Amino acid sequence: MSTDSAGSQASQAMLHMLDYISTHDHDLFEWDDHGREESDAWLRPVQDAGLSPKKHKVFHHANKEYLKPPQPFVQIGPELGDSGSTIVYKVTPPEGQGYRRPLALKVIVCKENTRPPGPDSNVRKLALQEVQNMVAVRHPHIVVYVASFEDYCISNRQVRQRRVAGTGARAVFRRVDQQIKRHILGIAMYPPADCNLRTFMLEIASAAVHSPKTAAEEHLMAQYLHTYFGCLAQAVSYLHKSTVRIRHKDIKPENVVIDSYGVPLLTDFGLSKHFETGQHSQGPTAKTLKYADPEAMQETQRDERSDVFSLGCVFLEMVTVLLGKPPSYAEEQLERMAGNAHQVGEFKYTDALDNLQEYIDYLEHMAEAQLDALPSSSPEKPMPSTNFPPSMPKSQSFKARQREKEASLSGVIKVLGHIRRMMDHDYHVRPYARDLYPLFSHLYDIYESPGRCENCEEQMLTGSSRPPTRAPTMPGVANGNGNGRQQIPLQRTRSNSPTLTKSPTAGSGSFAVRRVRANSLYVAKQASHSPTDVVDMAYPHNGHKV
Repeated sequence: MSTDSAGSQASQAMLHMLDYISTHDHDLFEWDDHGREESDAWLRPVQDAGLSPKKHKVFHHANKEYLKPPQPFVQIGPELGDSGSTIVYKVTPPEGQGYRRPLALKVIVCKENTRPPGPDSNVRKLALQEVQNMVAVRHPHIVVYVASFEDYCISNRQVRQRRVAGTGARAVFRRVDQQIKRHILGIAMYPPADCNLRTFMLEIASAAVHSPKTAAEEHLMAQYLHTYFGCLAQAVSYLHKSTVRIRHKDIKPENVVIDSYGVPLLTDFGLSKHFETGQHSQGPTAKTLKYADPEAMQETQRDERSDVFSLGCVFLEMVTVLLGKPPSYAEEQLERMAGNAHQVGEFKYTDALDNLQEYIDYLEHMAEAQLDALPSSSPEKPMPSTNFPPSMPKSQSFKARQREKEASLSGVIKVLGHIRRMMDHDYHVRPYARDLYPLFSHLYDIYESPGRCENCEEQMLTGSSRPPTRAPTMPGVANGNGNGRQQIPLQRTRSNSPTLTKSPTAGSGSFAVRRVRANSLYVAKQASHSPTDVVDMAYPHNGHKV
């Protein structure tokens, strides 16, 4: 393979978030000036928002009457998400860009009262400020802003006018009216995720009720789900700290994405708000009602602990899944307890708070019943497992799995009270995000792998979660992870955790385990992987899930 070819593969390879942040890889993307808008009406709000022209580009309409998103980016595979006026694509940067890393591109159709906003409209200024909020956010569990752009097209309409000339003759004049027909805002972020937390939890719940083979897959994914409590708590804590001061305001499973290393990442800051006038604010906020905090619903004073309520709702669904139920089970049981099992309309956790303690008690009884029902450690009846090496005695693998199950159930029981406090109707009772990590960190220790998150541990000890800075890797120059190695789901390069890498056997399509810890109990599955293999279900490799 030539040096250029190897370098090209390196520049297109997926990087672990730690490598991506520490090398400042995002800084390598810069817009050129070709086709750039030059009018002050369009550029002044960009400057006022503090956005660099190297990172935010407004394209001139060039008399075009149609837009074709995700252009100028190049789409890879199907769309990653679609919510009406917003579509998320997996893309590569525009042709001619030296930067070739795969990205997620969120394209928003900008409207104000059903019409495209003007260049100096307040809604555009607010949107640009929200983009600026993302620029400085750097956390291993939050997606990274890479670049953004605006594009618009126009409609030309000729208007015929008659005027009476001074001589009494009638003269006909024609003028052309140009109106903005469509206006889009695109935000490029890293990484392009494999799935969101909702899909991930549904996969676990689905696998748990099927064959031993899929049960083993469920076991593997559940190991990762246990670690997501601490990682997400630290991501929200980072946003709330004094040097960042951002409230997310729309935390939900769909806004947590899982990358190809199995790392959870908080995303979608379209509804976030920078602290400009202190900690408290009042008034309604546009957000998903199901996970909305009581303060937003009642339009009363609130602070950053409003985010903690929404995170508590997500955590409630996560522990429900760890107990073997789908995430929707929480909603169904809360409605049943309230006598609203057949209620028409959107479910909201704020409407179910009177029955929350009853559901928490119900989950605790469920966990205790599962503990009592665990089979004896008799080697004659081992639990089904394909996750343990064939050389390991069945009795040993059974005992290891049983210890993990007991620890998981005990860990769930331990956090139920904390989740109840997070979802308290009174935000003064809720813990701050900065206090959540110690309440959930024991869940990292239930399984041998993936283990504790070093960055989240560092954040708890020092307040900083950033990895040490390394020199950026220029396109075409390989770094530690940019060796062209294809990544597969549920990989991590954290200390004390296994990394699945492509088998050296050419053309075999199999993957081997490089163990960082000698007794990491993992086996690899047969899988094939294409860089364009991105769908809304988790881990679509040959129809199987890892």
